[in-house]
Amino acid sequence: GDFTLHGVTKPITLDVTFNGAGENPFSKKPMLGFSAKSSIKRSDFGINQSIPMVGDDVTLTIEAEMQKKQ
Repeated sequence: GDFTLHGVTKPITLDVTFNGAGENPFSKKPMLGFSAKSSIKRSDFGINQSIPMVGDDVTLTIEAEMQKKQ
């Protein structure tokens, strides 16, 4: 998908893992879980300040839990 940072939009690919499905023990509603990871370079988005003292590579980690809408 497209990722926008600092006013710059570039395509990125996320490595997605399906963590499972089940019932929420409190709401009793169906739930799904996913994890996703990707890496970007700050410099690709125009953020060059403090390179190389601050690393250019950034790892994006997303943890998501989704509940079925009733």
